[in-house]
Amino acid sequence: MQETNHSFTELRTELLGKLRDRGCTTITITGYRYLCNSIFTWLSDNGFDCYTEKAGSLFLQHYQSEHGENQYYLSLRTVVQRLNDLLKGQWSDVHSDKGKHFCLPDTFAEIVDHYCNWNENIGHASGTIRNKRYAISWFLDELSKQDCKSLDVLSPSCVARASLKVTNHSLWGEIRLFLTYLTEFEGVTSDYSTIVPRYSKPYIIPSVYSIEEIKRIEEAVDTSTVLGKRDYAMILLASRMGMRSGDIVRLTIEEVLNRTDLDIIQTKTGNVLHLPLISEVKSAIDDYLSVRPESQTDIVFINVYAPYNPVTTSTIRAALRKYIGFAGIDSGNRKRGPHALRASLASSMVNNDISYETVRKVLGHSSKSAIKHYARVDVENLRKYSLTPPPPSDRFFDFLHGEVE
Repeated sequence: MQETNHSFTELRTELLGKLRDRGCTTITITGYRYLCNSIFTWLSDNGFDCYTEKAGSLFLQHYQSEHGENQYYLSLRTVVQRLNDLLKGQWSDVHSDKGKHFCLPDTFAEIVDHYCNWNENIGHASGTIRNKRYAISWFLDELSKQDCKSLDVLSPSCVARASLKVTNHSLWGEIRLFLTYLTEFEGVTSDYSTIVPRYSKPYIIPSVYSIEEIKRIEEAVDTSTVLGKRDYAMILLASRMGMRSGDIVRLTIEEVLNRTDLDIIQTKTGNVLHLPLISEVKSAIDDYLSVRPESQTDIVFINVYAPYNPVTTSTIRAALRKYIGFAGIDSGNRKRGPHALRASLASSMVNNDISYETVRKVLGHSSKSAIKHYARVDVENLRKYSLTPPPPSDRFFDFLHGEVE
């Protein structure tokens, strides 16, 4: 069978149009355009005049041999997979294990559809439903392998064994919800949800930098250049105002020009965020706008070279990593992206006895519990509630002194 060939231009146009039709943001589409250009430039330089699945595979092999499987490689691989989808006339929802097919008995397949339809009717998002379908399909597949192919023969031992076969432990919660649904709506007389093991994701302490370290990062930026003025303004928006990188790259000139405050719709939550535009940040933005290249876009932060398209969140991450290095800061195991600056601001506010509710509003969290994990780095306040352990006694005392084997 001969492989279908597609010109670079028409395939890129088709891919970007597909993304646009699916509601992807301008930033996402711009990222795909840049990645397509990287792929097609290499293919053209190496004698390819059109795109094929084999050509895409060769490009990935070359990039991996030169640079390894870094984050950029993973992004390139996603684009190659999407290009391959277009060649096949399909569009896979995901390129991961969640796309694999489970061969379920008809009775189980019907129950999966009922459950997913029920979740859709109560308002769950399509991505959430895909995850639920994946989790319960895996679980029911493991049940069927034990010759448990209908709800009538469901038993505690079958549920326990099938659950343990689902090696992605984060899916156990979805399985419990499904088993509760079976009891309430599918006529299963026993609630087997209590049999499924519980899994708690480990709490991750936020990556934070001290006030002194953040000052060093800010001072490492050369603000005598257009690039430096742009990067400095973006970093201050994260470090002084706690803005998410997705909101920073979407800021428009109208939202910041001659303004003393910001009113934006947050990309992540869709909620309105109102913040005072503090003087240092306003001065940095005004300084950048005074030298910003002319561009057709009204987005504040753009590339320093033509065609002057809006920057992406990757631009901010790369800039911050660079200036952390310039500042000579040993980040250790701490993250080096803009979210670390956001976390640092939150932790600093908490350590200065600013209420959690105020911190939540500044960061634009919609949930009142979202800010609680910053309390884990509020060491000084936690010390107030520390308990003195009682002295060891009896058998534990003997164990500590080596008298118990």
